[in-house]
Amino acid sequence: MAEKNKERLKEITDSIEQGIKDLFQSDQYIQYLRTMSRFHRYSVNNTVLIYMQKPDATLVAGFNKWRGQFSRNVMRGEKGIKIIAPTPYKKKIEEEKLDPETKTPVLDADGKVVMEVKEIRIPRYKVVSVFDVSQTEGKPLPQLAKNLTGDVKQYGIFLEALRRSSPVPLNFEAMNPNTDGYFSQKDQRIAIREGMSEVQTVSAAVHEITHAKLHNYEQARLAAARGDETAEPPKSENRHTEEVEAESVSYAVCQYYGIQTGENSFGYIASWSRNKELPELKASLETINRTASGLISDIDRNFVEIAKERGIDLSRPEQAAEQAAPPKAADMLPDAPEQALDKYPMPDSKLTVADLEACGYLDGDLLPLSKDRARELFEQDLTVYRIEDGGNAGMVLDTDEIQTHNGMFAVSREEWEDSRDFAAALEDRMKHQEQREAAFLKTSQDAFAIYQVKDGDKLRDIRFEPMSELESRGISVDHGNYDLAYTAPLTGQGSTEERLESLWQRFNNDLPPDYRRPSLSVSDIVALKQNGVVSCHYADSFGFKELPSFLPPENHLKNAEMAMEDDYDMIDGIIDNGKNPTVAELEQQAKYGQPVSLIELAEASRREHDEKKKSVVEQLRNQPVSREHKKAAPDRGAEMER
Repeated sequence: MAEKNKERLKEITDSIEQGIKDLFQSDQYIQYLRTMSRFHRYSVNNTVLIYMQKPDATLVAGFNKWRGQFSRNVMRGEKGIKIIAPTPYKKKIEEEKLDPETKTPVLDADGKVVMEVKEIRIPRYKVVSVFDVSQTEGKPLPQLAKNLTGDVKQYGIFLEALRRSSPVPLNFEAMNPNTDGYFSQKDQRIAIREGMSEVQTVSAAVHEITHAKLHNYEQARLAAARGDETAEPPKSENRHTEEVEAESVSYAVCQYYGIQTGENSFGYIASWSRNKELPELKASLETINRTASGLISDIDRNFVEIAKERGIDLSRPEQAAEQAAPPKAADMLPDAPEQALDKYPMPDSKLTVADLEACGYLDGDLLPLSKDRARELFEQDLTVYRIEDGGNAGMVLDTDEIQTHNGMFAVSREEWEDSRDFAAALEDRMKHQEQREAAFLKTSQDAFAIYQVKDGDKLRDIRFEPMSELESRGISVDHGNYDLAYTAPLTGQGSTEERLESLWQRFNNDLPPDYRRPSLSVSDIVALKQNGVVSCHYADSFGFKELPSFLPPENHLKNAEMAMEDDYDMIDGIIDNGKNPTVAELEQQAKYGQPVSLIELAEASRREHDEKKKSVVEQLRNQPVSREHKKAAPDRGAEMER
């Protein structure tokens, strides 16, 4: 099977080389740029392969992905499009252990060099089949946004997105009608001619932004001089090559956004490429591909941010997909309190590492998959392994192997954590702030939660600021300005200060794999739950400063209680009501600076004057409960009112 894959790989890579040589004719080159714009995240090799086999392709996916994710089936008789997928594998090697600071070999007590075993990734590739949407039938796909030039308001947003995506300032000015724009290396700016049509303006702006990104030799020279005064300044490319790159990127980017720039003339492409060797031609394609892809990503991100700033609701593909399959809170917050904190997103939610170990695989670098999930990830170009009898893992090379294998499958932990599904799971986690906070407040185990200032320019004045600076400006720490970044069980022993220091070290030097937020820093808040008591701590310039009232005593307490106690008809403002606080206990809270609800104080006073009227909570308290619950409940109730 491996030998067969090598033969197929050689055959297809040979065809790529010939394809690159052939496409540098004006009509073929334009069609290639159209294909590249639709698959801008693909490598040059795969873009060329798609162009050679189906130049009119618009959206490709594997057989099972079409069926499982989009509810569409590949039509009978359709031929797959062959592309190359990376399938790296790991290999253990022994090498000298180096001191992390001095980078010199570490010696043992006898003066001998200490050796250590490390894993390295060996690159490997395979041929896989994908199908274009035109080769499938079934459920309609979400309608993608097209042609931004059709709406003046969207055109304005798009133009501003271009400004923000440019590495230098971009402005408009009057100029000769024969000039659409220019990039000035001397002044480090871009100028676009006033009064042009929207299409011509966008095309010219992308063209000049490309020059500023690729051909800014003055900036490159200054950067080189800062790093090494003896460094030679970068050499400029041929002017003809620069124009080919800029015009190609402009055409591809406009095509991606449905902006028809007309019959741009690429007649000079054939003469430009005539005397160039294959490596040089491929290098130009890679430059164009990389630049167009990066610019599209920047424009997409800025476009969404600007629309959000202006209060405009956009119908984007990602949003359409979310509406088609909204996440379920139950999927993220299981009933068991101990499992309600942020969990590591497994590639197959129905399986655990214990299931893989039960099959005999004990190395710990793979995660288990069912057959159906193995097909899905294989079609996403992830490396899938079949687990054989005895616990051995063998790489899967095609879908037939998945179909015929009746055992368990697996994917490498490292490759899974680099996948888009893993990233999507972490992104989805951040959309459930209240549920996750409620889970943290409810859990019966020791836990911690990390809060970080929300993104955006509006809060940049409080981000990374020490407490003294906030106090000098009369700014209080507001729960509403923070995102709940992460929650997890609190392990280990020690005082509150020791646990905070341990978390600081961990979230600066050894981040959990499912934590993709910034490292812990000044202005972050760490909430600890220890023995049922919650305390909040502001990361200051030196150490932490306790914040008794960071978690509001009413709204968030009520949300947590409603999420966790609704089934018992116990909504009364106190979580886990072991007993109602007395007037003396509330006065003690106030004495130590903890906020006290006036309503609760009145209720406590009323209860002490009317012992005959017992609440539902008091009746439950009188029922037999464990000593541990009786002890913990008053502390939690008191702390949650902070």
